[in-house]
Amino acid sequence: MTAIRPPEFAPRLPYAALLLTADRLVLADTFAFSRQGGHNRTRIRTGQGPLWLSVPRRHAGLGQPLTEVEVVDDGWRRRHAAALTAAYGSASFFEHVMPEWAAVLATPGSLADLTVASVRFTARWLKSEAEIVRASDLPGRPSALAEVADVAGATTVLTLPESARRDAEAVGVPVRVLRFEEAERRQVGEGFVPGLGVLDLLMTHGPAAADVLRASVQRVDAFGAPRPRTAS
Repeated sequence: MTAIRPPEFAPRLPYAALLLTADRLVLADTFAFSRQGGHNRTRIRTGQGPLWLSVPRRHAGLGQPLTEVEVVDDGWRRRHAAALTAAYGSASFFEHVMPEWAAVLATPGSLADLTVASVRFTARWLKSEAEIVRASDLPGRPSALAEVADVAGATTVLTLPESARRDAEAVGVPVRVLRFEEAERRQVGEGFVPGLGVLDLLMTHGPAAADVLRASVQRVDAFGAPRPRTAS
C-alpha cells in the first residue's frame, strides 16, 4: 500500500501510524501549503497545558507549493528548544531524542526540506520499514494526488479518514483507510492529554514508541466498506 501525504512537522500520531502500516510513503511536498495542515506546527504538552510550536514562514500567496515556502529565521529554533527542554527535560528519553531533533531543526532550505527531515526522523525512531519518496523527486514533479499516484505506480492507496472520500474520488485505484483511536499512554505529568504530536510519544517512550503507537491502530478498511457492528 502507498500513502500519499504532504510532509508534516513532528507529525500527528495518525500520520505517524501510516509509517508503520504503508509499504511506501510519498511525501507530497509539491502540494500547496495549507494553514489547516500540520506543515509548520506541532502540539506538545507543558505544565500549563498543550502548546503549539509553529515554524514561521514567509507569506507568498495562495497555492504556493511546500517546496517554495521559505522559513523565516526569527529565532524560532531557540524558542522551540527552550520549550521542549522545559516540557520534557525530565522525560525518560529526552537526552536521546533532543539532539537528533535539534539536527532536524537545523535543516537548511524550504519548509518542504524541514518537514521531510521531520518525517524521516520519525520513521527512524519508529523503525519504519516503509520506503519514503519525495513527490518533488518523481518524474515531472507531479503536484496533484491523481498524478502522484500514477507516476508513483500506486496500486492501492492508504489514507486517513479525514481525506478518504477526496482520495477515493481522485485516484483510480483501491483506497484503504487507516482507523486510528489514540490509546492512553504514559506522559510527563498527571493524567493523559490526547492529540499531541509525535515528539511527546518519543520523549516518553523512546524505542518502544512504535509498539505504543500500534496499540492505537484499530484496523485498515476498504473505503466504503461497512464498519463492523459493535456489541450493544
